[in-house]
Amino acid sequence: MKVSLSSVLLGALLASTPADVAAHPGHPNTCVVTTKRKEFRNLTNFQKLNFLTSVKCLMSRPSTLSATYPASTSRWTDFLLIHQASTPFVHWVGQFLPWHRAFLQDFEDALRNECGLLGGIPYWNPALDFANLTASPVLSGPLSFGGNGVGPVVVPPGGQSSDGNCVIDGFFANESVRVAQGPPPAQIADRCLLRYIRQDFASYWMNPSHVATVLAQPDYAAFAPLIEGDMIPPDVFPTMGIHTGGHATMGGDMSDMFTSNADPIFYPFHANIDRLWAKWQAANPTARQYDISNPIAPRGVIQMWPNPPAGNVTLDYLLSPLKVGGASSVTTVGQIMNTKGKGVPSAPGKPNGILCYEYVE
Repeated sequence: MKVSLSSVLLGALLASTPADVAAHPGHPNTCVVTTKRKEFRNLTNFQKLNFLTSVKCLMSRPSTLSATYPASTSRWTDFLLIHQASTPFVHWVGQFLPWHRAFLQDFEDALRNECGLLGGIPYWNPALDFANLTASPVLSGPLSFGGNGVGPVVVPPGGQSSDGNCVIDGFFANESVRVAQGPPPAQIADRCLLRYIRQDFASYWMNPSHVATVLAQPDYAAFAPLIEGDMIPPDVFPTMGIHTGGHATMGGDMSDMFTSNADPIFYPFHANIDRLWAKWQAANPTARQYDISNPIAPRGVIQMWPNPPAGNVTLDYLLSPLKVGGASSVTTVGQIMNTKGKGVPSAPGKPNGILCYEYVE
């Protein structure tokens, strides 16, 4: 029997419990009650629906950053264009993990404050699905992000495309993306959401063995480049890492480093990267909670940042242009090193932390 999406959504609403719809706590000066970030498959149907509809809501809300990003047509594309503009400065660098942690928090705040998200951003642990990615409940069914793209690649005039086909199932079936792929300046171009899943990549880079290797690293200097990955020619595959390898596995929009967050799966995928960093920190908090290092300038042979500054990332490094929590000043690395550190300075004389969430395993 064919089941319509509307009936599934209605069933999800009717099956909800008071706990599902409890309002999130207020905003005390310290981290008293954490926001919980859960694996997407472990959410109730109501919680899945709440997150997915909050994302759709952001897609329909007017831009608040069009003065800075003239191509932005919605709050969703605000975040897309922030990532596109920031890409040369926040990839293959010491600030990769802190910048994306702050970016996720800004996105979560927008979903909660503007679109009614009740919990935190869910994460997707692809190591649970590496053997058969398209069968994942995160990528299949009406309350999912949809599976592999199908049909011909849609490339609007003046646009470009990585390998990928149109996503036609799941909650974002036939979703229109208003921004062409590639680096700035952004081009407005209606097109489909692109995805081209590579199971051979998934079998290798999403394998739990790679996660174990990453978590075994002794310090941030070794941990951060290994989890992010590199693109070292002539054969880039062996150095991709679980982050870059994961993007390449999903293909389509996710394979374009500038506009990869055009695919909604970007956010649960990156929440998992952040979860692994938090898990690594928690394994030895005395040594790792505020351990930060590695160059500000991009490593490797792919240089997109003209004349990058010298030196290493420190707790004082500014995560431009991000102002987490609506702060009046740009967030520093030290303020987001502890996911439960709201109100606590990273060191004497440093600004207080601003985060208050944890991952539920």
